[in-house]
Amino acid sequence: STAVGRYVMGQATIALCNGIASFIFLTFIAKVQYSALFAFIAFLFALIPLVGTLSGSILITLGSLLFGGPVTALWVAIYYLAYMQVEAYVINPNVMNRAVKVPGVIVVIAALAGGSLLGILGALIAIPVAAAVLLIINQVVVPRQNEL
Repeated sequence: STAVGRYVMGQATIALCNGIASFIFLTFIAKVQYSALFAFIAFLFALIPLVGTLSGSILITLGSLLFGGPVTALWVAIYYLAYMQVEAYVINPNVMNRAVKVPGVIVVIAALAGGSLLGILGALIAIPVAAAVLLIINQVVVPRQNEL
């Protein structure tokens, strides 16, 4: 319910970070043609949890190879490899911790477990499910144990 809505808003925030960072890098540093289009593609693909950033970055790297040559594509590939690490270990856990009120470690573990068990659908529902489990533990199990 509200956890799912907050999760979607968190994922949209992560996608917006990806789109803005991609636009800045592609426009001002790599000077790639169609950088605004590529940044929009980065934003759209980043809306897909777990595999979206990887898929979008491969597409953008291939596009920069087509429009900018191999040196530009190499720089874009290096940028996306670095960005994916920052997104996976810094941006995603912090945003989801604030949005869904789930600790960063649980966000990473839930996303990996959900993605490996049920694929993209599992990755989509993993964090809201983790938030629901934490809510049940905090609202039902802990007060019940305190009564005993």
